[in-house]
Amino acid sequence: MNEVRFLRQVKEVKFGAWTLDPKKQCIYDGSTERELEPLLFRLLCYFIINNEQIITRQDLVDDVWCQKYVDDNAINRAMSELRKILKSDLQKGIVVKTHYRKGYSFFLEPDIIYHQELPSEESPTVSAQKPKESNAVPTQKAPTMNRTKLGLLLLALFLFAVGYMFTVNYQTQDDELQIKRKNITEKVLSWVPGRYSQLRLSYDKKLLAFSFAPQGTKSYSLVVKELDSGYERRLGDEGVHYYPLGWSTDSSKLYYRAKTEETCEVWEINADFSEGNKALFDCNMTGLVTGSGVSKDRIVYSKSGYRNRDELAALTSRDLKTGEEFQISSPNLNSYGDHFLTYIPEKEVILFLRRQYDTHELYMTDLDGGDQVKLLESPSRIWSVNYDAESDLILWFDNKKNIVYGYSLSQRKLVKKDQLNTSQSYAIFQFIDKDEMLIVSYPFISYIYTLDFNNKAVNADIQLSLGSMGPIKFKQGYLVITDDGAGKVVTQVDKNGNSEVLAIPPGDISNIRYYEQKDLLLVHHRRKIDIYQYSDLSLVDSISADGAIISAEFLSDTEVGYVVLGEHKVKSSSYKYSLKFKSNTSIPAQNSVWIGRLDDETLISLSSNDTVVLYDINSGTTIQSFDLPKARYMHSIAVGNGYIYHSDGKRIYRIDRDKENAVEEVYEVEASRYVIRSISYSPHNKALWMNIIETNENQLLELKIAQEEATY
Repeated sequence: MNEVRFLRQVKEVKFGAWTLDPKKQCIYDGSTERELEPLLFRLLCYFIINNEQIITRQDLVDDVWCQKYVDDNAINRAMSELRKILKSDLQKGIVVKTHYRKGYSFFLEPDIIYHQELPSEESPTVSAQKPKESNAVPTQKAPTMNRTKLGLLLLALFLFAVGYMFTVNYQTQDDELQIKRKNITEKVLSWVPGRYSQLRLSYDKKLLAFSFAPQGTKSYSLVVKELDSGYERRLGDEGVHYYPLGWSTDSSKLYYRAKTEETCEVWEINADFSEGNKALFDCNMTGLVTGSGVSKDRIVYSKSGYRNRDELAALTSRDLKTGEEFQISSPNLNSYGDHFLTYIPEKEVILFLRRQYDTHELYMTDLDGGDQVKLLESPSRIWSVNYDAESDLILWFDNKKNIVYGYSLSQRKLVKKDQLNTSQSYAIFQFIDKDEMLIVSYPFISYIYTLDFNNKAVNADIQLSLGSMGPIKFKQGYLVITDDGAGKVVTQVDKNGNSEVLAIPPGDISNIRYYEQKDLLLVHHRRKIDIYQYSDLSLVDSISADGAIISAEFLSDTEVGYVVLGEHKVKSSSYKYSLKFKSNTSIPAQNSVWIGRLDDETLISLSSNDTVVLYDINSGTTIQSFDLPKARYMHSIAVGNGYIYHSDGKRIYRIDRDKENAVEEVYEVEASRYVIRSISYSPHNKALWMNIIETNENQLLELKIAQEEATY
C-alpha cells in the first residue's frame, strides 16, 4: 500500500455526516468542527484512500507509523481515539470497521472533491485537471469504476511514486568519512562583558538576535545586531528574561519569549525595533526554546508537555491570527521527543531532532508533518543547524569534539567533517555559510556541591574539568566520565583536582555508579553493564542487553537494577540482576526510565509520565505513587536514608512517604545562572551531592574556517 496522504488538489472528502478538509487537517459535520492531530489525520487518510481493502495492523506499522515495530497498545489507543473523534450527534454509525483477527476497513463510501484549478505554487509535474473516467481495466479491480474510485487509484499511484522518491537510507554520523583538519581565525564581535546566549540568525543572514546579561546583572536582554555595520538594538526590563525564538522567513520580524518567575509570553517585534512589538500568546514555562515563522501568519516550534510528560516535546504549528495550534509530529513516549532545528524556505521543509534515550535522529518533514524522512543518526546531540543554499548543505557543530559537519540534501549523506585546529571551547553557534560561523565561547563551569541536611549548609567541593560527565562522589574523591579521543573513559579526581584515568577499556560509557559497602564500580555502556572490584579493577561480572540500557543502579551488594529500551524504542523493561546467581528477574515497573531501591522491602521507579512509583520488592505490587513537580530543566532522582530526593533542574525536593504532604522543597538555585544537572545521595557522609552547572561571562565571536587543510 504505502499511500497515506492526499494531493493538494483535493479540496475536501465527504463521508457519512463528515467533511474532511485536508489542508486544515480537520473534520466538520455542519455544526461541529474537530482538528485532528497528525497521527489521527494520517490514519484517517490511509483508511479513506485504501477504503476497498482490509488494513492489517502490520500495514499501519509500515505505512502510517513508518517504523519496524509499534506496540499493540499504541495502535489500540490510536484506533480508539480515531473512533471517538469520528462520533458526533450526526454521525453515530460505524466509520471504521473491525474484522476479527484480520484488521480494519473504512465502512463508508468517500466522495473526493477537487479544486477547480491547481494553485499557482503547485508543482508543474502534477496535473491540474480532475482525473477522468477510463475504460482501462486495472489489475484486480472490477471492469467499471466510478470517479471516486478512479481518483483514489490515481492518487495511490502518484503517492507511491512520491513515497519511493522519499525512501532513503539514513546514515550514522560516525559513518566512514575522512576528517579534514582546518585552521581557523577568530574575531571578537562584541566587547561588552557579560553572558551571551541563544543565537538566532535571520534568514537573509544579515541580522543576529541573541540574549545578553551585562556584567553584574541577572536579567537577559534581547539584542539584534546588524552584521555588516555592527550596530546593536536592545530590549530589556529588570526582572524579565528575553530570549529570541526565531525569525519570519522574510527576516522582517523577530519572535521572542519574555519570561519572569510567574509568566511566559511569546512576542513579535519588527527587526529594526521601530514598531510591531506585541504579545502573541502565553507559552509553556520550559517548552518553547526554538521556532520559526513558516508563512506570513504561522510559526512552528517545539513544545514540551506532549502526552502530559514534562520532558517530551512535539513539533507544533500555530496560526497567529486565530490562535489555533496543531501538532505536526508524534514522538514515541519513551524519548525526549522532537526539537525544532530550522525551517528551509527554499524547500518548504522543517528540520528537527528526535532525541531518543540512547541516540539522536535528524529528521526532515513538510509543514504538515507528512513525508517525514530520517536523514541521519548521531551519538551526539545536534543543538542547532543552518542551511547553506549555495552548497546545499545542512551545517552543525559538535562543540565537544570541535568538528563541523555538513550534510548534503541532494546527495543525502555527510560530505563535510572538519576538525578545527584549536584548543578553545565553544558553545552555541549559527552558520553564515559552510566556512563561517557566529559562535560564543564556552560559558559553563561544572561543580560538585554538597548539601548537608544537618546544618542546611551548601559547600562547593570541586570544580570539574571541561567535558566531564556523570560525576559521582565517593570516599576516595570523585569519579567522572571523560573523552580521551578513543572513547569515553573513567577518570578518578582527588580533592585537589589531580586526575588519573582508570585502567578500564574506553567505549560508549554513559554513566557510572559506586557501591561503598562492597567497593564495587558499575560502568554503564549503551548495551552492557560491567561490574568491577574497584580496589584492583578486576571484572566481576558483565550484563548484556538486546536493547539500549537507559539507566542502571546498585540495588544492594548483590543486585543491580536496570532499564532497557526495546529495539523499536516503543516500551521499556525493568530488570533485577543477581551478581550471586548470575540471573535476571523481570520487575513489573511500567514505562520506567530509572529503577532503584528505597529500603529492604521497597523498590522505586521513575516512570516516563513523571511519576515516582513504589513497589513491594517481593510481590511486585504497587504500594504508593507520587506525581513530581514539573521539571524546569530535567528530572533527577536519588534515594537515601529512607527519603526520595527529586530535582527539577532548579529546585530539590525531599519526598517522605509517611507524611500526608509528602513533597517538601529543600533547596533552590538561581535559575538565570545555575542548573542542577544531577543529584545523588552519599551514604559516606549522609549528605546529598549535586552536579551544578554555572553560566559565566563569555564572548560573541566570528569564526572563519580556512579553505586549505592544516599542516603539522
